[in-house]
Amino acid sequence: MAPGDTYQAGSRRLNRNSRRWARFRRAVGSVLVVVGSAMAVAHLIAHLASMRVVGALDLLIGFPMAVLLVLVGLLLIGLQSVPPRSSRHPADP
Repeated sequence: MAPGDTYQAGSRRLNRNSRRWARFRRAVGSVLVVVGSAMAVAHLIAHLASMRVVGALDLLIGFPMAVLLVLVGLLLIGLQSVPPRSSRHPADP
C-alpha cells in the first residue's frame, strides 16, 4: 500500500463527512424557513382575524422571530454552497 493510497482513503472519508454535514445543514435550514414562514402567516392571520392577541407585544416578538428564523434558515441553506458545474471556471476542479 503506497502512502498516497492512505491519503486518498482519508480524503474520501473527509469528503463524505462534509457532504453529510452539507445535506444536514440544508435540511435544517429548510425546516427553519418553513417554520418561520408558517409563524409569520399564523401571526398575520391572527392579527387580521382580530383574535385576542396582545397587539404591540405580539407584533414586536412574533414577526421579528419569524424573520429571524427565515434568515437563519436561508443562511444555512446557502452557506458554503457549491456553485453548479456550468458556472465554475474551467480551471476549477
